[in-house]
Amino acid sequence: MKTIGLLGLTLSILGPLIQCAAVPHVQRPVDVLLPCEYVMLEQGAAGLSFTRQKVTLVLRNLMVTQEQQSEPLPDYQTPEDTEVPIFEATANLPLLPFVERLLHVECEGEEIVCEITPLYSKFYIAHIRLPEMNIALVAKAGSAVDPDQPLSEKSIIPLTADLLVSSSPPSQRASVSKEAKFTCEVWGDIKGVDIEWHLQRDGKGKKIDPEEDSHFSVEKQAQERKEDSSLTINQLTVNYEGTYICAVSLGPHRLQQILQMKIKEPPQVTLALIEEPVPTLICHTDRYYPLDVEVEWQLNGAPLKHANSVTSSHRRNSDGTYNLNSRLQVSIPQSGAPPDVYSCVVSHVTAEEPIQVDITVSAPEPSLLFQIICYTSSLVLLAFMLKAIHMFARTIPHGIDKDKKLS
Repeated sequence: MKTIGLLGLTLSILGPLIQCAAVPHVQRPVDVLLPCEYVMLEQGAAGLSFTRQKVTLVLRNLMVTQEQQSEPLPDYQTPEDTEVPIFEATANLPLLPFVERLLHVECEGEEIVCEITPLYSKFYIAHIRLPEMNIALVAKAGSAVDPDQPLSEKSIIPLTADLLVSSSPPSQRASVSKEAKFTCEVWGDIKGVDIEWHLQRDGKGKKIDPEEDSHFSVEKQAQERKEDSSLTINQLTVNYEGTYICAVSLGPHRLQQILQMKIKEPPQVTLALIEEPVPTLICHTDRYYPLDVEVEWQLNGAPLKHANSVTSSHRRNSDGTYNLNSRLQVSIPQSGAPPDVYSCVVSHVTAEEPIQVDITVSAPEPSLLFQIICYTSSLVLLAFMLKAIHMFARTIPHGIDKDKKLS
């Protein structure tokens, strides 16, 4: 019985492990279809303009990891009759971790931007933008590209895709003194590839060199047919807000990935009462960025629309954030009246709800000198009363004794 019980216990323990055993995975080629636009630059009477034409981009032979037991996805069959031009790009790339993402992006109803543009000679470039990443694909056609000619609706353009650049995130928000990171990955035949980082701000651009600016650090990692470059910005200040560019050079190709860094710093709000020369509330709003800030005053929960307030201009702090003061003259309640509750309400683009700070303004308490005078007067009055009682108590017994002697 004990042996059977032990065997049953062993099987009950191993049962979940057997059921959760790793399912074998294999790499399989898949075809990804994306709705795109063919973008051409045209010279007209009004100047340069862009024309757009709906097309379909088919990425053939992309490798994806799937369970061995799962049904392979059907291959894409080129239609005999098409309503829009089709670009068929056969990939010669290693396993891309985001292929599964591309397979389901249209089914999930997410926003995707896909544009194809003639590059030069026989090359096209496709830009694919997802919420969390950017992708640029360079593909070669079998014949020379005429960038000035639109495509016919029946066009099917076969391409060979040998180079892909991905970057993330396309845009991010960070606070002052925090850390931010961008990544840029190059896939394909990367022999001789060069990856540089640039920062463009206020109409000026510069190449990022960590040796010149310790706020930056760049880490590169090379693998077979892939190279990564990650840019880290340490101890962020407002001066590091801007457009970051991952510039990739490989042979005749020059690709750029555009990434945005935005500084968002919520305001710090304090409220104080100054009684001299006149009672005044000061609402200090500090360390906010950007400038979009509004200050409102409330009394007992109701807005003071005609408040006698004065708000200063934006003043810049050393780290690039801003501060301002708003002053409001107030009336002190009369003695015995209920206190007033004043609120400083600050709205800013970084805060989902306005920031509210309250202060209670009460009737003034008696001054210390007045309290001392009252206390002293009470003691003097008490002393006189005690002395009077004592004098009166002494006179009563003497009167009684005198009457007894006379009798």
